[in-house]
Amino acid sequence: MKELSQNILILVTHISLWLVFSIASSAIAKSIDSERVINDKEKDKVLIVISSDKHGFWLPEVVQPFMLLKQAGFNVDLASPKGGKGIARGGFRLSTNESKWFKQSSLVTKLEQSIELKNIIPKQYKAIYFAGGAGPMFDLVDDEEVQRVTRDIYENGGIVSADCHGPAALINVRLSNGKRLISGLKLTAKANNEEGRWARENYPFLLENKITSLGGKYSSKAKGHEHVVVDGQLITGQNPNSAVLMAKVLIQQLLLQ
Repeated sequence: MKELSQNILILVTHISLWLVFSIASSAIAKSIDSERVINDKEKDKVLIVISSDKHGFWLPEVVQPFMLLKQAGFNVDLASPKGGKGIARGGFRLSTNESKWFKQSSLVTKLEQSIELKNIIPKQYKAIYFAGGAGPMFDLVDDEEVQRVTRDIYENGGIVSADCHGPAALINVRLSNGKRLISGLKLTAKANNEEGRWARENYPFLLENKITSLGGKYSSKAKGHEHVVVDGQLITGQNPNSAVLMAKVLIQQLLLQ
């Protein structure tokens, strides 16, 4: 019944946000002089975290959620373990409109001047989102500041979200009672059958295997298909194709708070 309710929530999200985001997409195509904010008054803040590792973060998984959050009226900050500019990968995967929007947006500066995680005050944020890419598999897994900020936002009633390899950041997060955050929760991440030879030879582990071994209730859909899982305050997407839906579900949950 709980799983059915979650599926209904995602379906309702698709329908209820379709009009808003289709209008917004049209506006992007017609005018990119400034960021389009649907609501005049900015809402609560959301923190997007990217990797500082040399293997980089996946740019579309930052641009797409950032764009949707801004269009929905949310204030968004960018942070990383080391602060400053990270290494963006996958820019070629952006659509023409997304690329044009990105180049004219405040996100360009935010990515060049990301906030160092140690300077983040968790109580200022209603949600945190971890973008994917290869980098998170190396630097977000054991980062103490990642764990501090994630734990505090979660325990303050905020939403924790991640897409693709972003859930690597959640693997070692423990709550104040010592319980591992993902233990007993339903979530998704990059599936084993979506990982190539390089990943299998270089990653410290595969996310599907690690999540399962640590007590997370992992699920996935067919290779490359969008898949989003909601379990309470935790929202996760399976792959790059899931980033948009994951962001829409995140926005829906934030608007319900």
